[in-house]
Amino acid sequence: MRSDIGRAEEELREAHALVGDTITQTKELAYAQRRLNLSVELENAKNLFEAAGIRVRVNREADVDERVNGLLGQVLRETTTNILRHAQATRVRITLSESGISIVNDGAREAPLPGLSGLATLKERVGDNGGELTVEQENGRFLTAAAFPDLRSVTLPSAAREDDR
Repeated sequence: MRSDIGRAEEELREAHALVGDTITQTKELAYAQRRLNLSVELENAKNLFEAAGIRVRVNREADVDERVNGLLGQVLRETTTNILRHAQATRVRITLSESGISIVNDGAREAPLPGLSGLATLKERVGDNGGELTVEQENGRFLTAAAFPDLRSVTLPSAAREDDR
């Protein structure tokens, strides 16, 4: 190091860059689910619910803003898993807007809200991105909703609003 300070500095810069790249790649791998595609997740959810004998209704109020597409896909995936694991649902309604998603199911247990760690993690991620995740249980119904209030709504033509399956 003392004999060639310039070379030592260059090697330290390279090591620093490698550490930075490694951190970035690790974060990308750890948070890969953030990049879920909402349309794919919606189709998967509908197929899973129908296979389980659960009636699914999808209301599309607007095109989803691309800035929140992946996070809303993640909310839908986690909620679908929770409904299939924890509820005795017969009906699920999914409502999409430009700035959010709302999933309501029946068949929720009357017990206090279970500790749903996946939703707790999502609440933090949604909050970190300027949104709010709401989880409510009342009268046998369970609501999971993610909203990003800074995004404004754009209405779709009426033919594209509802998909009853």
